[in-house]
Amino acid sequence: MKIDSSGLVRATRIARIVGMIVGSALGSLYGVLLVAQIRGPLGVNPGIVLPVMIGLGLGCLVGYLVGPTLSIRPYRWAEAVLIATALPELLGATAGVLVALVIAALLALAFAGLPYHLGWIVPVVALGMLIPLGISVGRHRRREISALTGPIESEGVEPPAAPPEVLVDTSAIIDGRLLDLARAGFCLYRLLVPHFVLEELQGVADAGDPQRRARGRRGLAVLEEVRTLRGVRVEFPTDDYPSIPEVDARLVRAATDRHAAIMTVDYNLDRLAQIAGVRVLNLNQLAVALKPIFVAGEVATVEVQKEGRELEQGIAYLDDGTLVVVENGRTHVGRRVAIVVRSVIQTATGRMVFAQVAPDQSPAPPQRRRARRAGDQGSTPPRGAARP
Repeated sequence: MKIDSSGLVRATRIARIVGMIVGSALGSLYGVLLVAQIRGPLGVNPGIVLPVMIGLGLGCLVGYLVGPTLSIRPYRWAEAVLIATALPELLGATAGVLVALVIAALLALAFAGLPYHLGWIVPVVALGMLIPLGISVGRHRRREISALTGPIESEGVEPPAAPPEVLVDTSAIIDGRLLDLARAGFCLYRLLVPHFVLEELQGVADAGDPQRRARGRRGLAVLEEVRTLRGVRVEFPTDDYPSIPEVDARLVRAATDRHAAIMTVDYNLDRLAQIAGVRVLNLNQLAVALKPIFVAGEVATVEVQKEGRELEQGIAYLDDGTLVVVENGRTHVGRRVAIVVRSVIQTATGRMVFAQVAPDQSPAPPQRRRARRAGDQGSTPPRGAARP
């Protein structure tokens, strides 16, 4: 299990405490043995306290400094090596180490009667030389070793590996195309949604803006449905980086630590991850190579929400936040109208739909008529007067 930043801090503290305890004990024992060897038996030696205290202090200091180096760093190095090593190579290396241990044991039996402690020095030296050799030979001869317990692997065919990990960004969840991708059976990887991404998604769902709140709730619904699909594996790791305030930077850090990819539709996150050397699965780039949602001439229904920049333009949004530019839609603000799609532009930053109001749509009532119904005007304004 990979240690996150907060867990690493706790493990370092524990390693330093254990190192201080072990170092103090060894330092005290060394002081006692040193005094006994230099000045005679302990019973007639009154000056034992000072050497023992010096040994205790030095041992405590050394244990505090080298505790993490002798425990956590070797563990993390071994973890990274074991995760990155393929299973056949790992089995071959293990077999090589076992052979080296057997040879060292036989040498220990053969040289047990040698004087000057050579009976154990020779096997130790041989073991130090044979273990690296056994690991190297075992990794390169893994095919022959696997033949002893099963069929030989086909040449050029690697055993099936575990599904790669992909961290899912909030924008990819809200986008909704992740659900279509999973339904089609193209999610051949483990989807990881960290807790800080869930918190951001919940914040969007609780936003005060109605449009933003609707997008957040849509993302929660998409995520819940993806979890129910058969063959799709969704996990929620607890990795967190409190020292990094930005969610995008946390995602990049988590992907770097896990050697995972990132799924997103955020252009800025895409660039940040690529700079950091993280693989990115951008759904917008995938859509560039596929057929767009709308084609020219297709009819759809949208709600014109506001006026556009150009004259007579209206702006609408699809459920996933796609921008729709509606020609002649300024007079239909606040209404649901039928539109005819003229063109769809797909870029790496998102999708834009250009459309025009269907010919059978009637314009909104003039403002002066609404004013009369509200009682704001008691009589018809004179001919030629400006409309309110």
